[in-house]
Amino acid sequence: MFEDILSLLERGGYGFADYKKNPRALTSRSDCGSLSILFVRSTDVIPYVEFGGADAGVVGRDQIEEQNREVISPLNLNIGYCRLVVARPEENRPMGEEKRALRIATKYPRITETHFLARGIPVSILKLYGSLELAPRTGLADWIVDLVATGRTLRENRLEIEEEILPSTARFIVNPSSWATRNEAVRTLIDRIRPHVPESPVISG
Repeated sequence: MFEDILSLLERGGYGFADYKKNPRALTSRSDCGSLSILFVRSTDVIPYVEFGGADAGVVGRDQIEEQNREVISPLNLNIGYCRLVVARPEENRPMGEEKRALRIATKYPRITETHFLARGIPVSILKLYGSLELAPRTGLADWIVDLVATGRTLRENRLEIEEEILPSTARFIVNPSSWATRNEAVRTLIDRIRPHVPESPVISG
């Protein structure tokens, strides 16, 4: 998804020749000198923005919902489209037919717990950090909750989607203090990239 973000910035007038010379750097400054970017894990974007390590950032809606932190989200960038879904092995019974509590493997324990609680379905949640598709195959979990774009990986592991929890795209987020004290600069950035945001959600390559 980063290449799509960089493309949006470039079309908004923020070139990053410095990054292209050294793509392994952790920071980069725009050619015009008015914008600096940090390269951090997607799960770390929100803490960096919330606690002032950065004025703004780009992160998926899935992380915003999961972390539930104090940030402002003024713009949907419509890139990095995917869906957070409940998936089960093909041979398992659908949700309404299960007579026991299910163990769900996921990177999203908060969203998962809230979703099943609202459905009145008892579950135990196992937080994993990757390769969720292996959990049902090894007996570690009954079902999984994970992000999918095309669903190909699920099909390759004989999993099928039971239901969608939420769609997710990349969002531009802002630190509340920066929104108040640096509003003009932040709005300038938003106004320069907004015309280049896709009209409908796009799956990132």
